[in-house]
Amino acid sequence: MKLKLLFVLFFIVAYSFAQAPTTLISNIGSGLSAMEIQDNEFTIAPNPAKNKLNIKLQNTNEDLKLEVFDVLGKRIYKGLITKLESSIDVSNWKSGVYLVRISDDTETQTKRFIKQ
Repeated sequence: MKLKLLFVLFFIVAYSFAQAPTTLISNIGSGLSAMEIQDNEFTIAPNPAKNKLNIKLQNTNEDLKLEVFDVLGKRIYKGLITKLESSIDVSNWKSGVYLVRISDDTETQTKRFIKQ
């Protein structure tokens, strides 16, 4: 049990520090500018969430894949975002930390949220 908890904490800390710079560097290396990457960012609110998680995109010209994972890496939600603002009903989810991943053919971005 202690080893599992230690692994989860390590994953959260390592992911938090490593994700943004890795995404930025890998995408810039593929020919995208830093401005293009910022334009495609998304926000989630409220955070922490109780019943509904609102996702807002800066802009989109295409459908984006939306996935939500628990901290152990199990995918618990999969869908498409077809508009600038969308919502997910999280009222039946267990309390804890989740990772929201939005991706298209060239870029993936991940943010963390807490379910109360």
